[in-house]
Amino acid sequence: MNFVTKKAGSTFAISAVMLAGMLSAQNIQTGIKHLDNNQFSKAKEIFETLIVQSPTADNYFYLGYYHLKIQNPNIEQASHNFNKGLAADPKSDLNKIGLAAIKLYQKNKAAADADFETIAKNTRYKNATVLYHIARAYTLFPDNPESIDPDKSIEYTQKLLELVKNKDKAEYYIVLGDAYYEKKDPGKAVSNYSRALEIAEDKSVPYALIGNIWGRTHGQGNLAIENFNKAIAENPNYALTYKYLSDFNLRNQKYDESSKNLQKYIALTGNNDSETQFDLARIAYYAKDYNKSLEGLNKSWNGISNPLKHKLKALVLIERSEFAEAHKNINQYFQILPESKRESSDYGILGKIQSSLVSTVEGEEEKERLKKEAIANLTKAHAAGDQTYDYYTLLLSLNPSSSASLTSATNPKIEALKKAIAANQNDTTSWYNLALEQYEIKDYLGSIASWDKLISLIPSWETAYAGKAMALYANDTTDQNGLVAQTYQKYIDMVEAKKEYSANEKMYLTIAYTFFAYKDFHTGNKEKAQEYVNKTLAIDLQNADALNLQKLLLQ
Repeated sequence: MNFVTKKAGSTFAISAVMLAGMLSAQNIQTGIKHLDNNQFSKAKEIFETLIVQSPTADNYFYLGYYHLKIQNPNIEQASHNFNKGLAADPKSDLNKIGLAAIKLYQKNKAAADADFETIAKNTRYKNATVLYHIARAYTLFPDNPESIDPDKSIEYTQKLLELVKNKDKAEYYIVLGDAYYEKKDPGKAVSNYSRALEIAEDKSVPYALIGNIWGRTHGQGNLAIENFNKAIAENPNYALTYKYLSDFNLRNQKYDESSKNLQKYIALTGNNDSETQFDLARIAYYAKDYNKSLEGLNKSWNGISNPLKHKLKALVLIERSEFAEAHKNINQYFQILPESKRESSDYGILGKIQSSLVSTVEGEEEKERLKKEAIANLTKAHAAGDQTYDYYTLLLSLNPSSSASLTSATNPKIEALKKAIAANQNDTTSWYNLALEQYEIKDYLGSIASWDKLISLIPSWETAYAGKAMALYANDTTDQNGLVAQTYQKYIDMVEAKKEYSANEKMYLTIAYTFFAYKDFHTGNKEKAQEYVNKTLAIDLQNADALNLQKLLLQ
């Protein structure tokens, strides 16, 4: 009798443990579902409750993972939970993956790569959960490009798919699709999302992802809408469908619809945070509701981490003719954003503000300085093809002599070179030939832009500075903004340091010297002009420009 009682009690105890484990797994899956739907508050509540009920390594991992997945990752809290997970189980691969993911976010990619590989190798690449989370880590932080490595994600996902015999988990194909999306291969991304669609329990997720890709593909708007509608039909509460729809409608200038979509997303997720308010302010700007846009920005300003807030506020203030405040904001934006990440429109916005402030500043020297800077920035934006403002009119209002070459010319050779460059942005030979050809057909602004690209690719190549200076001078022989002198001086400084010059270097040096010689002559500095004439003739005794100026200097 006692034996039977004990046996029954033992059986009940085992069943209770199993039941607790099953409930925990179900709750983890619910938390992950909320997390993947950007329902962050609900996900956090579940993971924190799980830890109170059972402080296991896995439960700590998922709370740490929550802190990584939110819009502004909380690295301190994520690290705290992953370390607590390792304290609970020093062999926990998931928490080791979490700590490695933090290294990715902190731009210590080499260390993260090594950690991920060690973790996977220790499991002999036989643990599907490990491979899945490593693959996902490489696309986890889309707002942090340095941490993204789609090739690594693809590599680990393919190992995962080779491992599992029954490939019936839609999330495996979704993470592979995400990797191809980050790799800018929409065809393979859609292919993998479609594979996920075949086996997904909640088909709204792959439908929404497919809709998002088609929505970003030119001419595929109908396919995008079709898939978004299918996603909503499958699950009207999948919030990310509305976020993707909002972005799609914003790109298609359907601002009212975009705003409604984003409001629906907010209602489903509860995410009415500063970053979401920033998105609403951005939509209001494009809808030309500048007061609403500025109100939204000011209300959430301190909570918005995106540096684009300064650019957006500058744009709004321009429309309100508040140029002094706009100037402060665009300058802050330039201070935050590295030059390598700036867009041509950034220079256009700055130039537009500066051109509007020229008439308001006191003192001729300050007015002239601001005017030169405005011309330089507007020229740069126009040369790059930006169309944020009417640069032609703005430049002419500041400098009527710049009317030559404000329209972009082309020919078959230029179009062929542009195609070659589109295929390989680092093709320096094509950039060089393009700069020369643009100069030949008097597309001086285009030539300047091409020389600028060459300088960014090969900053130590002196010839690019000489070519740019010649294009700048051809565009504006008065050198209103001082860029010709600045660029020629850069070339001189680089070449003179060599002491001995090639034939090509001698040719460009004589051009640079004669530019300064004539410049100084016309400003009345004959002594300095003579110095440059002497430098020119030391290289080329028969230089006609220098000899002509020599005669004028002797008069």
